[in-house]
Amino acid sequence: MKADDGTPRATSFWAQHRNLILVLGIILFLPPLAAIVQLTADVNFCGRWCPRMFFVWREGMTMTAYLMGFVRSYMGVALVVSILATTLIFGRYWCSHLCPVASPLELGSRLVPSPLKLDFSNTPAPSFRYAYLSVYLIAPAIGIGSLCCNYCNFAAVPRLFAAPFSQGDLTYFLRFQGVVNLGLLLFLGVFAKGGRAYCNLLCPIGALDALSNRIGAKFGRRIRIEPTECTNCGECSKVCPTWAIDTQGDTTINQLSCMPCRLCQGVCPTEAIYYGKPAR
Repeated sequence: MKADDGTPRATSFWAQHRNLILVLGIILFLPPLAAIVQLTADVNFCGRWCPRMFFVWREGMTMTAYLMGFVRSYMGVALVVSILATTLIFGRYWCSHLCPVASPLELGSRLVPSPLKLDFSNTPAPSFRYAYLSVYLIAPAIGIGSLCCNYCNFAAVPRLFAAPFSQGDLTYFLRFQGVVNLGLLLFLGVFAKGGRAYCNLLCPIGALDALSNRIGAKFGRRIRIEPTECTNCGECSKVCPTWAIDTQGDTTINQLSCMPCRLCQGVCPTEAIYYGKPAR
């Protein structure tokens, strides 16, 4: 199966250079370089770049205060809107290639010996993910606490990178929330098979992005399977970092979890997996 432009899958730019792009995302968004973030005199995803807090309603909040959250986090708003819009048409390229929060977890997981890796593939990811998103949105609205800042992957990973250079960021990981966050990143990231369990289960932005991916699946470009060429060998499901491929019966891809990392495409022996629009 060939790509939309007629080229063989092996020559896909996004597939060939994915590791380099993962590193590029780290350079652009994380300390000590944070090349893009520094354009607005910021150093991380807090404040103007926060992609998580602005859409959460808290108990007692007025409409004016809620809307001011969008103003304060205008770069985060722009980032999230851009992610959802591009995902609608092209798929979850932010999650699979550029996200600087996910990239170090996946790259780190490759250094962990296979016997030490934790397999979360039996976890029903969409059900767990949207149950967590519901708690994330409802808890602050009814006054029983907030997960926005205390347990934020978009804050913890930048702090982890900045810790060698900043006493404040190092101290963060000596507090309760910091210890819990670090444990989650290690347990669901570095030591998880594929390195993407945190993304697949606990990331609110990933949950919203997955919804956009599912909505656009009928007209946008996605990772798909050509049924007539699939032998149901199961090789694709073994390498999928978000356990989005089901080989029980006919092989199917769950677009609520799939991202176009194309690892499955690279191991398919019959080239039944392709990236493109739905067949007509």
